[in-house]
Amino acid sequence: MYPSQLATSLLVVLVVTSIGGVLVYQRGRVRRWGYALVLACAALSMMSWTGYGDFQTVFIDAPAASPEQGSARPKVKRHRAFHFHDFFHYYLGAKYFREVGYLHLYDCVALADREVADEINVTPRISGWVRNLEDVLTDKSHEAAVADCTTEARPKFSEERWRSFKADLRELQRLVTDDQWPNVVFDAGFNPPPSWVVVGTAFANTIPLRAYMVATALDLVLLVVAFLAFRSAFGATTAAIAAAFFGASFVSHYSWNGGSFLRFTWFFAIVLSLAAMKRRRWALAGALLGAATCDRLFPAAFAFSAMVPIAARAVRSPSDRVILRRFGGGFAATALVLVVASFVVFGASPWGVFWSRIGRHGDVYYVLHIGLKKVLTFREWVFTNNNFIGHEGLMRFRDWNLRLRDSWASMRALVVPLQLVTVASVVAAGIGRRAYEAAMLGAILVFALSMPANYYYAVVTPIPALLFRAAVEARTREARTKSYLAFVAFSAFWTYQIIAALVTPGAVVYCFWICLALALFFVVWMAAWVEPSKIRALYRR
Repeated sequence: MYPSQLATSLLVVLVVTSIGGVLVYQRGRVRRWGYALVLACAALSMMSWTGYGDFQTVFIDAPAASPEQGSARPKVKRHRAFHFHDFFHYYLGAKYFREVGYLHLYDCVALADREVADEINVTPRISGWVRNLEDVLTDKSHEAAVADCTTEARPKFSEERWRSFKADLRELQRLVTDDQWPNVVFDAGFNPPPSWVVVGTAFANTIPLRAYMVATALDLVLLVVAFLAFRSAFGATTAAIAAAFFGASFVSHYSWNGGSFLRFTWFFAIVLSLAAMKRRRWALAGALLGAATCDRLFPAAFAFSAMVPIAARAVRSPSDRVILRRFGGGFAATALVLVVASFVVFGASPWGVFWSRIGRHGDVYYVLHIGLKKVLTFREWVFTNNNFIGHEGLMRFRDWNLRLRDSWASMRALVVPLQLVTVASVVAAGIGRRAYEAAMLGAILVFALSMPANYYYAVVTPIPALLFRAAVEARTREARTKSYLAFVAFSAFWTYQIIAALVTPGAVVYCFWICLALALFFVVWMAAWVEPSKIRALYRR
């Protein structure tokens, strides 16, 4: 985050929080300029999120450059909505999923890179270690990677598809510097479920790589549509608050996966589902959360939380039983269609590989992932010797992970009861709320039961907007104050995650403190929304 973005983000959070209090507790003329100021903050925040239109910095081949010049070819600096590292994984991973699957993307890039280099008589871009996607805590030599592609994946390519793969590789080489390639094949791979890939592969094979700006623009279009739908359902101020917090972010900053390929489809589906719940279009709301779950799995927590108040009322209310059936039917039907489509297109074997890999992936302690595990495995040694770069760094990363796994396993007697209490608290907090409010409590379940990457916490940005709306609509001063204080608590957490990298040394340290700050906000939020009187009234009817 650049200094100008940091300053803008802090200003936006401060102003929106302050004006939020005015809008909650005051009436009349003051609300008009308050609304206008919040809208201005949202526009400024979203501009800042993209680096004020600079997006990413890329170095493309100059017009006179020739591939035969190798690393000596001249480059031109440009600002484009193009995130090479993330685009590489999601565009190539989706486009050639039939051939490379989950395990051989890096292997085949290494082979194709060598062939391209031999054809034009230059040095290959990739020559060192390559991440082993069967076990991301290990790597393999360049020669082993080439051999694995030659025997396992290359036979699945037709000659036409292999030429296409190499052509895409050449196009990507034109767009970036050569020193970026060793890092891109040392990441953790391409990991979405086949139910996402079946959609992604259709788009990737339709949009040629030379039209990469079209491919990377899809997410921006989805975000605009999501916030417009949120505005239509909840009003301009509520949507502006959500957009302001979305843009004023460190953990989900544009540099993580902005300018990539279909990386915000899950967020789009969740936001549209909230809007559908507000409009009482229950089958559509369930269908959208079903699509989000097929995209990234963890949105299932939002579907569960949304059903809590509906299911509680359905015990005594026939009309709520109809709502529950519509919501559940929409969720199940969409999930079934996407899963069946993935079986038809790719067969059953990718699902087996996916579940095997995702199970291991979920037990890897990546530095910038956020969840309860980070809080409970806090030890002094966790913050020492954290140079995990390159082959030797990966060996340290493996040892670090094995030790953390032992720490987590030793705490099972504490962890399981704590997770059960968290689930019960989410149910208690959601039982008296509206479905779209309860749905967002799913973020607490995600935090407690898994440890997703930091950028997935973009999903929490509707929370302050809904807390603000709950405060405005509250019928009593006590309820209004509780929701507004939870809104202020979120703002305090969001302010901390913006400045965390400045006030704490190193990514491991600041990520731990972000996890702890988020956990504290969740406690405050649940305390504000757990209302025993509503629960008792529900079952006295």
